[in-house]
Amino acid sequence: MRQSRSVSLRDVAERAGIGVATASTVLNGSRSNIRVSDATRARVLEVAREMDYQPNAIARALKGQPTKTLGVLFGVEGATVAVANSYVFTVWQGIIASAEAAGYNVTVFTEMWRGAARSSGMLRDGRADGIIAIAVTTDSDIATSLVEVRIPLVVIGSVHGGGVLSVDTDNVRGTELAMTHLVGLGHTRIAHLAGRPNLSSAIERRVVFHRELIRAGLPDLPEFTLPGSFEPGPGYDYARRLLSLPSRPTAIFAANDTLALAAIEAAKDLGLSVPGDLSVVGFDDRPIAAVLSAGLTTVRQPLMEIGATGAEMLISQLEGRDPGPTPRIFEPNLVIRHSTAPPRAL
Repeated sequence: MRQSRSVSLRDVAERAGIGVATASTVLNGSRSNIRVSDATRARVLEVAREMDYQPNAIARALKGQPTKTLGVLFGVEGATVAVANSYVFTVWQGIIASAEAAGYNVTVFTEMWRGAARSSGMLRDGRADGIIAIAVTTDSDIATSLVEVRIPLVVIGSVHGGGVLSVDTDNVRGTELAMTHLVGLGHTRIAHLAGRPNLSSAIERRVVFHRELIRAGLPDLPEFTLPGSFEPGPGYDYARRLLSLPSRPTAIFAANDTLALAAIEAAKDLGLSVPGDLSVVGFDDRPIAAVLSAGLTTVRQPLMEIGATGAEMLISQLEGRDPGPTPRIFEPNLVIRHSTAPPRAL
């Protein structure tokens, strides 16, 4: 029977003559200490059918079919901040393209992950058949929590063990390309604007940066590495600090394009030219990198393909097919534009 208003869980519970918690245990499949008899379970499901109680979770339970929906969860920020990030947005485009081609919808979990105790319930309510987690931090329990409750998962932007499917760029190779380029131009005073210390991509880029300095026989100065952010505000402040040193760097390798653009802005505000006084290399190849007046030299990673592959791997897992090898690592390449040049004598 069709109701004139949306039917709530409480409506179902009252009609079935049980408590809301018991109804939730039956309809949402949630874990609880409540024991439900087969008779009660059957009565609740029948009432739900009669009342047309149809949130995603119950639609799945009643029909015995998947929702054909992929959930996207951001590991660092909430959705409002995350989708404004060009890296996340481009990966997301790839996810949507693969989902659409396979007949799946995509739902975004707007709340930031806050640990298993607080957040795992929102991923177990049946809204999505599986989860794609983007930019999971090294101190997060997202992967272990979802594996524990058997929610299919793919992680994008970091590599995970323990059988967790993951997709990323070869950050080691990308950093090698950037450093080889700067060293080849003759730079001997190279600084690094590093990303968040709890993201594996930032960690890999920072470690390889230092390794490449040592390999080239160049000074590895502590004051030339400033970690802590992928955001433009802190990046600008860090870049000004580097460029205000008595013996400043002639080149900066930034852990992403946002930091690279912040470094260019800081250089201009200090009266320095790019690439005349400062060479800058980024990482990602954001669309804006190609249209800047200077043109940003950057490491390109195939972000849409990474997102599309992550979605394909999850869909294969959901449909019982082989998702392929994991981790899936994509090869980056260096795009040389006009923000790099041989150094001037200081």
